[in-house]
Amino acid sequence: MISKPNSKSIFYITLIIFYIGIVKSQYFPLDPGASCQKYIGDSSGIQLCDGFLGNPDSIYINSTSTQEAIQAQGNLIRAYINIYKNDEKCKNSRTFALLCAFLFPECDKYTDPVSKKIYAYPILPCYENCINMTSSCQISSRLSCSTKYSANNISYSVFPKNTTTYKINSSNFTNTCENTNLVANSQNTTVQQCFQPLVYHVSKNQTYDKSIGYVFPTANSTCVVQCPAPLYYMNEWRNIYRLSDVLSILSCILTLFLVITLGIINPKVSKFDKINIMLLACIFLQAFSGALMTFNGTEHTLCPEPGRFASYIDRMCVATGFLLHGSSLLVVQWWCVLSFEVWITVFQVGKKQKDRFIYYLVSSLVIAWVPPIVSISKNEYSGGPANPFCWLTSFNYRRFAFWLPMGFFLCLGGIFLILLIREIYLIVSDNVKTTKESRIKILRMEVKPIISLVMYFSCLLYLFIYDQWINNHMYIYTDSIPSYALCLLTSPDATNCLLKAPNIAGFGYFIYSIRVFGIYAFIIYGVSKKTIHIWKYNYFVIFIGQKLEQFTNATTTAKSSNSNNSSSATNNNISVKATSNMETRDEDDSNSVELDSNSDCQ
Repeated sequence: MISKPNSKSIFYITLIIFYIGIVKSQYFPLDPGASCQKYIGDSSGIQLCDGFLGNPDSIYINSTSTQEAIQAQGNLIRAYINIYKNDEKCKNSRTFALLCAFLFPECDKYTDPVSKKIYAYPILPCYENCINMTSSCQISSRLSCSTKYSANNISYSVFPKNTTTYKINSSNFTNTCENTNLVANSQNTTVQQCFQPLVYHVSKNQTYDKSIGYVFPTANSTCVVQCPAPLYYMNEWRNIYRLSDVLSILSCILTLFLVITLGIINPKVSKFDKINIMLLACIFLQAFSGALMTFNGTEHTLCPEPGRFASYIDRMCVATGFLLHGSSLLVVQWWCVLSFEVWITVFQVGKKQKDRFIYYLVSSLVIAWVPPIVSISKNEYSGGPANPFCWLTSFNYRRFAFWLPMGFFLCLGGIFLILLIREIYLIVSDNVKTTKESRIKILRMEVKPIISLVMYFSCLLYLFIYDQWINNHMYIYTDSIPSYALCLLTSPDATNCLLKAPNIAGFGYFIYSIRVFGIYAFIIYGVSKKTIHIWKYNYFVIFIGQKLEQFTNATTTAKSSNSNNSSSATNNNISVKATSNMETRDEDDSNSVELDSNSDCQ
């Protein structure tokens, strides 16, 4: 994912820090102010030298540096090896034993026989160890093991071949270099391969691993990007998942209620009811794809493993992606059908309309499910770093298998919506010459279909524009990968490092627009007079009501069995009166249902 020039730039930055920040601070000629110190231990969550030092109770620190400063610089080198070095010959205990012997050399003391002054001096790592490390990590062209520094006309090797000679006044003394391989072999320390937020993964076939959901920061890395991706903070990701879960469950429940109301218990299903039922059923399927993720655990569905995003090998991901794809195409088609039918009804008011439902049904099913079938056969459904749901992987499939038919029906439905608004305007302004009340009555006849069309259109249009904008500006996010890698190398807290990502508010509204259709439908149709009448006079509801009334009457009779005859007569009169009132209401409300049904079908 990182281009070659960007990788090199970070490499050079790291080596500059290595030479200037560390080598110059470790001034190897005897420093009167140097001291032998106990190693303070690694930083929290970052493995550096714990378990890789020959003598952690005595390390050499000169007078111009501190353990904390050297450790911070060492963490950069450690992180660089984690991110950019794939070969296990480099990521091993021998490499880190050498690195730590260079950063924190073992310390010994020498007493000047003349002045009796005690000097601390370092036991430097051997030249041969350095050669082995630079060869294994393939950085011999960047780091010379023959580097020397001069002081008082004496040259000191950073990595001595055998010994280092120090001169104090007129006396000389020599110490032998440290064989860091012996240190590495004597320690039983497991090398921490990757630092958070990267996850360790050894790849035998990186192309295949990429196809099943692993994202590598570089071509040679054994670390992969964690899932969820570092586009947002973890609490923001979880809020996004909760938003999707809540909206999906609500839309599922509310659309199921409307499908049952208008399609199953509705005694008189009109032409527009059929279209609405199909639209609602498609919205239910769309919401159900999100509900499946919720029941399975949204984060678990999208991130089946800590370092792997969901892909075509994950059945739940494929199922939800397939269902979302087909149902979304069905939603936009039936929205377009509704736009056309409302417009043609108003345009040809008074004329008998043909029932085109069967044609709509067959054509919509073919158009909606052919692209998903082709996509699933090509293993196109997957999660991904920026996806809050499983979706089409490649841009060409998203373009031709989804956005092409989606855009076509969106434009077509938009045209019918504009024509409908024009017809309403003409009716109100030209054809109606009566009172203000008459004009309002005409507008009320079509206000719900118009509102629903506009609400659906706004969501569908936003989804289309947002997805196209993201794909056209993908370079912004991919170009931020080098800066992200540099942040990992330099930041004391890797959780603060983020890739550039879409604005969280826009991303949240994108999810909202996908999952909110069912709630919109319930607001428009679920709290209407027609829905209330259907449930109020449903046979099952009436039957339950009568049984409850009989149970109540029987209980009352049992309790009053020892009462006088006048009390029984009173109860009977009340029961007869209640039954009479119920029958009267049934007769009156039956007429209301018919009127409401007719009015809704205009």
